[in-house]
Amino acid sequence: MKKEITAFVLAGGKSQRMGTDKGLLDLNGKPFISHICDALKPVVGEDIVIVSSNADYDFLGHSRIEDMISNKGPVGGLYTALKQSKTKFNLVLSVDVPLISTELLQWLVDNHEDSYMMTQVQSNDKISPLIAVYDRSMRIVLGEHIAGNQLKLCDVISDVNHQTLVVPKKWSAQIQNINTKEDYQNII
Repeated sequence: MKKEITAFVLAGGKSQRMGTDKGLLDLNGKPFISHICDALKPVVGEDIVIVSSNADYDFLGHSRIEDMISNKGPVGGLYTALKQSKTKFNLVLSVDVPLISTELLQWLVDNHEDSYMMTQVQSNDKISPLIAVYDRSMRIVLGEHIAGNQLKLCDVISDVNHQTLVVPKKWSAQIQNINTKEDYQNII
C-alpha cells in the first residue's frame, strides 16, 4: 500500500555562505528547486509544499508557506511544515540538494518504519536530517525545542525514536549539500 505522504522543501534559509538564494541557482538549465520537485513528483505526486517567504518560488505552481516563527533555522521550517501537514508521513528536503533522485527518495520512503518518529539518511560519516521522513507528531517536540530556543536539529532528533539509513554507494553523491560558491562550482 502506498503511504499518504506530503513533501516539504525547506527553502527559507538566509543563504549567507552562497550569497544568493540557493534554490534558484541554475543547474543544467533549471533552478535547484525544479530538480528537487521533479525528483519528488513520482513519489508524492503534486503534494509538494515550499517553505519560504520568497515569492520567486511561486513559478512552480506548488503551495508555498512562510515560517510561522521566523529566524529559527531548519527547526523552525520543519515545525512550520509539520504544523501545516495533513498527512502522517512527510518527506522533508532542504533546497540545497539538487542532485537528489526519485530512486533515492522512493527507497527512503519505502524503508521508513512507521514505529519511528523520523528516518534520516547517512553517507559515510555525514548524516542528513533534511533528507528524511518525519511523522507529523514531531511538530510537538519541535515546538518544545523552539520554546526553549534549542535550535540544533540534531538535538531534537536525539530526543526521539529515530532511524538512520545508510545510503547505498551508488546514490551517495546525491546527498551533498550545495552551500557555498565552491560547492556550486564543483557541480556545474
